[in-house]
Amino acid sequence: MPERPTSASRPTVVILLSDKRSGSTIFQSELIAHPDVRGLDYTSHTYLESHHWLKAAVMTGQPARLFSGGVPYPGYGGARNARTYMIDTVRGNIPDFVPPADDRALIRDGWEALCSRFAAPVFFEKSPQVLANWAAVSLLLHWMEETTFDVRLVGLVRNPLAVQHSSQKLFGTAPYDRQFGWAEIHRNLLALRQMLPPERLMLIRHEDIIADPQASFARVCDHIGIATTPDMGSSITDRTQDRWRTDPDYRLTLDPVVIQVARAFGYSDDDLTNPHGAPLDLGPPPSRPIPDFTTLKNRFRDRIYRPIRMRRQSPYR
Repeated sequence: MPERPTSASRPTVVILLSDKRSGSTIFQSELIAHPDVRGLDYTSHTYLESHHWLKAAVMTGQPARLFSGGVPYPGYGGARNARTYMIDTVRGNIPDFVPPADDRALIRDGWEALCSRFAAPVFFEKSPQVLANWAAVSLLLHWMEETTFDVRLVGLVRNPLAVQHSSQKLFGTAPYDRQFGWAEIHRNLLALRQMLPPERLMLIRHEDIIADPQASFARVCDHIGIATTPDMGSSITDRTQDRWRTDPDYRLTLDPVVIQVARAFGYSDDDLTNPHGAPLDLGPPPSRPIPDFTTLKNRFRDRIYRPIRMRRQSPYR
């Protein structure tokens, strides 16, 4: 492979890879406040996330076993809707973009157009759904091999006990079941660490950012190839950092498999011990109940109503 120029010599694309509820939105807010970094102006999804490579995996019919849990991602309602969402996000940022009829051309040209639009000099994007699905990660890696942009990945990790507690409070997910998703996601991140050189992928823990925001973002800026600013990290607090430790109703005891993976990121046994955890020999708690009305309503909105409305409002399909 020919030697690549440094990030100072050409536009740079920075992609944050993480689980949900791992501090990615805080990270995003701090980084895009930097004068050299830009994020999307518009997205079809929340938190300015593009979902680009996950939509690409659904559009191209990647094998089911490469998706989280061995099931193709259902959130778009199918390949046609994934294409509709992709067109909407790209044209929402670049109104004169003409989508190619071929899906693979749309995936490539649409993403390159976004990078060209926002990498001035650094384009930052996060989509927590990507790391959970190797089908999406693989397509991202393929693009990295072919693009002329300087691509830098950042892997953001948070204590699995904190992630499951936060997910339970916000989404109502069952901590026992979801911990295995955390393990799957972070096994993907460990694989990337073996596959990519340090200048392409850096890992950083949410807890370390909270402990010393300025030093942590100085590391991030060095990885990206930009100068840090004096106020980077100044708005970050530890207000919710250890909330799981003081919640007597949070009874998750991590499975040994999850602990094995977490140790690979430097977490100690004390970090991974819940003071209110139930004994493992009691067996797993009940799985998540049948989806409630709000969940079903949101699925109908995202998988049927919104894609149909987008197609009716756009000349492109």
